[in-house]
Amino acid sequence: MSVQLEGALAVVTGGGSGIGRATALALARRGAQVVVIDMDGDAATEVATSIDGVARSLDVSDPEATTRVARELEREVGVPDLLVNNAGVGHTGRFLATTLDDWHWILGTNLMGVVHGCRAFGPAMLDRGSGHVVNVSSGLAYTPRATEPAYVTSKAAVLALTRCLRADWGPKGVGVSAICPGVIATSIVERGRFRGERASAEAMARVRRGFARGHPPMLVAEAVVDAVERDRPVVPVGIEARVGWVLHGLVPSRLVDRAARTSIAGL
Repeated sequence: MSVQLEGALAVVTGGGSGIGRATALALARRGAQVVVIDMDGDAATEVATSIDGVARSLDVSDPEATTRVARELEREVGVPDLLVNNAGVGHTGRFLATTLDDWHWILGTNLMGVVHGCRAFGPAMLDRGSGHVVNVSSGLAYTPRATEPAYVTSKAAVLALTRCLRADWGPKGVGVSAICPGVIATSIVERGRFRGERASAEAMARVRRGFARGHPPMLVAEAVVDAVERDRPVVPVGIEARVGWVLHGLVPSRLVDRAARTSIAGL
């Protein structure tokens, strides 16, 4: 079920910046034709122009718009060989400081954006009997945090969905992989939501400094390529994500509870 990237058609959501941009560039370097999708149409166009790709402006939380774009692309460039559901937003704040609007906002993009992408592009890949889907989850999907319940929940759901789809679609010729990055130096913090004590100037500055010291987005992009070429199920990226993945099933629950309450690397 591995996909040969040379000559492949790849769709990358959230491709206008950060991990998505790095992934689009990495795929293009390996000979793929890349469709760059982003809510910021100008950013998508800039990336697509640099790699001779195709750009689309899209809010992945909108199911009708996602389906419409998928049908347009099928008519114009064909059925994708690779779908990378990368679009995501960040949120920090304890549960009682997180509003219902915050929950709808983060689940709408981080989880339902993946659902919409899989529903819009998946059927044609399954009909053809080949392809690969990569869903970008997070190292926090398996690392509870007292201060990030909404974000952790959204990414844990993406990981669970990915593993279910892999069991369902794999035997039908479509591989499905989850990428679980640790702390990556992207602008997700700048566009994220801060709530409660996490919204103080000191706390926000601390989080920004932590992300500025994070791994480069290209490290995640290379993990995406590796997952596709080797049909890998779950790929933690970064030492903190890899350690968390190894330990999450081994560490006693009481220790997990204690770690969830502890600040890690200033975050």
